[in-house]
Amino acid sequence: MLDVAFKDFKAKKGRAAMCIIGVMACVLLIGVVNLVLFEMEDGLKGDLGTVNGKLFFEKNGTSYPPVGSIITESLGKEVLDRKVVDSQKSTLALFASLEESSTDNSFTPTVIVGLTPGKEQAFIENTTINGTGSLVGQSSNAVILGSETAKKYNVTVGDTFKVKDNKFKVIGVMSKVGSGWPLTIDSSMVMSLSHAQDISDRPDLISTVIIKPKAQYSAQDAENNLQDAYPKYSIYSENDTQKTIDNNLSQIKIFMNMISLFIFIVSMILIMNVMMMSVKEKTREIGTMRAIGTKRRSIMALIIYESLILSFIGGVIGILLMSPVYDILGILMGAKNVNFFHFAVPSAVVVQVALIVFVIGTFSGLIPAYLANRISPIEALRYE
Repeated sequence: MLDVAFKDFKAKKGRAAMCIIGVMACVLLIGVVNLVLFEMEDGLKGDLGTVNGKLFFEKNGTSYPPVGSIITESLGKEVLDRKVVDSQKSTLALFASLEESSTDNSFTPTVIVGLTPGKEQAFIENTTINGTGSLVGQSSNAVILGSETAKKYNVTVGDTFKVKDNKFKVIGVMSKVGSGWPLTIDSSMVMSLSHAQDISDRPDLISTVIIKPKAQYSAQDAENNLQDAYPKYSIYSENDTQKTIDNNLSQIKIFMNMISLFIFIVSMILIMNVMMMSVKEKTREIGTMRAIGTKRRSIMALIIYESLILSFIGGVIGILLMSPVYDILGILMGAKNVNFFHFAVPSAVVVQVALIVFVIGTFSGLIPAYLANRISPIEALRYE
């Protein structure tokens, strides 16, 4: 039956091409939607990893990264002196968006992270550094860049670059932490706290205290102690980061899944209509096959095989085009230095799309196959 399906597929090239294009468009759209969701979720989970085991003392109502939080440096030093805080592994920190030129159209904002020199590991401990990872003994404009920031400004260790009126010297570049949507750490520019305060015009102010609890205290113990002592402030923890991820993604997931469902239904209807046309065109052929003793399940298999072949070809083309289409989407959103076909589509997305192709091919052929089985051999032989 498979060879008969291929023969019919070749004979009706126009109809087959229409069906393949429909499946390809469906796979491409669903695949890119799922890819965007995958990258966003992966990126946000990467931020969860950078917060792991730490607490962020912030002004109420802020989150991670705490660019909207402003507290006094004196209060931050008071928090560092608490008995639950490991002051050697904790630091005052200032997070701020780098003010860039209006011509910069990157969709990845650069985040300034000002830290106490010698306490850099409180923020960058989960990365490896090309160059040096310490600001101690360096010039006041020394910076350690996240991977995305280095790529954005096309700089490496030893280079000097300028953003508006601010000049920076690169002493280190962090390895990429996230595999998907850019993380805060990947898009960061780490510098001394005093320099960050100067260029962001926030003298004696910080955004947060990055806290590493002492060994004898759990993160929850430290959080409770600090919250009791400072009820007007927030203690942002790993659990809060997870809530932020869920809140950020929930509405987007619902919207994206509705789009995917709509595309899926349209694709199934398209293939089903094409296969029903195929059944109608083959009425005499099916009647002849039934008259010479061909079993009903063989007739059904013939229709489903043809549906699966068309879906498979369209699905493969769609999967192959996912990478360049995703790159084009990145360009439209402001990404630079895009290398087409170099983006590796995650295997989880490929498996998901392949499953969708199989479901489309199988179920869109069921009703036409059922109709084919109901054809009476005598009536079919008289069909014109």
